[in-house]
Amino acid sequence: MVADDSPDIESVAVEPDYCPKCGTAVETNEFEGRETPWCPACDLLFSQNAVAAVQVVVHDGERVLLLDEPIPQSEGILTLPGGYAKYDEGPKEALLRELEEETGLSADPSDLEYLTTYHADLSVVGIYFLTYTLERSATAGELHPQFEEGTVAFRPVEEVLSMTDRRRDSDRERIEMAVERHVE
Repeated sequence: MVADDSPDIESVAVEPDYCPKCGTAVETNEFEGRETPWCPACDLLFSQNAVAAVQVVVHDGERVLLLDEPIPQSEGILTLPGGYAKYDEGPKEALLRELEEETGLSADPSDLEYLTTYHADLSVVGIYFLTYTLERSATAGELHPQFEEGTVAFRPVEEVLSMTDRRRDSDRERIEMAVERHVE
């Protein structure tokens, strides 16, 4: 049972510097054995939660779909299509929205096959990437990048797996998992 004098808890993705309710500078308070961000004016603890994100390995035989987007976190790096889920989206809905925005391709949610969950622990937030696979033949639409300066293309799996400087190791691991699953 919770004591009447216990603080309320607010879930946040990034630890705040100021209370979003009253503007007071956030301090820390011990809660469940650890220092936790806390607003002394509101007696409000901030429970930092991981952000939900989604990615998809779209494969077409011996090729995989990758993006080269002109955005700071991915500049010069080939990445899998995907992004952050909105607060009111389920993972498949978010993934299909991101896939269409970034590549021009659409698909039916029933054609997505769950692959794995990857946790990226960044300096300011933890992100859980729910990763799916999708056959190219299950998509509709024409490939086109979201950004004029970007590219979206199917690339040979062997070439992608042998890259050392233009793709993330975590993407390599998930591409390998997808290839292994669909070879069996």
